[in-house]
Amino acid sequence: MSRIISLVGVAVVIAGIITPNIALSQAHDADGHNHPNVAVDCTNLATPPWNGLAEMDRLQMATLQQQISPLNTPEAAKAAGFMPVLGDIPGMGVHWVHAARMADPVDINAPDNLLFASIDGKDQLVGAAFTFYDVPDTDEPIPFDSALAKWHDHPQFAPEGQTLHMLHIWFVPSSNGPFAGLNFWLPFRTAGIAVPSSCWMADEADAERIQIVSFALVPPQRFGRGAVQQAAAPRPDRTQMIAALDAAARDVDHDAWVAAADVFIADLTEFERDTVAGMLGILNLNQMSSAERDAAGIAQPSSGRDRN
Repeated sequence: MSRIISLVGVAVVIAGIITPNIALSQAHDADGHNHPNVAVDCTNLATPPWNGLAEMDRLQMATLQQQISPLNTPEAAKAAGFMPVLGDIPGMGVHWVHAARMADPVDINAPDNLLFASIDGKDQLVGAAFTFYDVPDTDEPIPFDSALAKWHDHPQFAPEGQTLHMLHIWFVPSSNGPFAGLNFWLPFRTAGIAVPSSCWMADEADAERIQIVSFALVPPQRFGRGAVQQAAAPRPDRTQMIAALDAAARDVDHDAWVAAADVFIADLTEFERDTVAGMLGILNLNQMSSAERDAAGIAQPSSGRDRN
């Protein structure tokens, strides 16, 4: 099984995940059928130390976080051989990749990706990820016992007959648990507002609102090796809408938050709605495994390499 992947290859992976030209039609195929974001027990699987996990998994998570705690700043990560690949992907943050580690077997205490996100105005280590190439039906064991931990994969970025398998692990509160492919709380925290109650993710309509609001909070960005173009400040009335979301979340007032979310979503422009829908479709599609896409009747992502 080959795990050798170049930094250029990683850049292609991340670029493909966020570039609508590669997968926009696939996102439409997945619309209404793609549900990779499983709701978790909001009392013990939404926040570290993840008490809903088995003791061995909790110990492994704690050990992993302790092992990489010296790398909790971009400067330390860079000094240790990691480098940022493109920019801040909504729900994931910035992937910092260690090329040499990608040539090694999966090591639970030595991830080849670190995930950083802007929280409280500074880049913070929020998670880690593991990657490797193999056939879709890989026999590479998941390094955790929890049924929530599973490989998702990207066949469009692998040699023919193989796929690129990935697993995310979160060190911060997560909308869908410690192993979620997407953490919808990150855009809220980057925007400096309170996240909704994790318990609301169990309701499908609420979860959909949360995902839309989360991605709509992400300002327009230009992705490129960690650099982003600064976005204009929100309009005063949009700022008031965001403040209403913040207040309702802090009060854990479900009805007030839903009302504020509906006002915020209704205020989105057609371009913003299309952008959010396309991004959610593409990223959700890429958080599934090949087997899950096959079972759901969803076409596998293609690289678009054969397009003119």
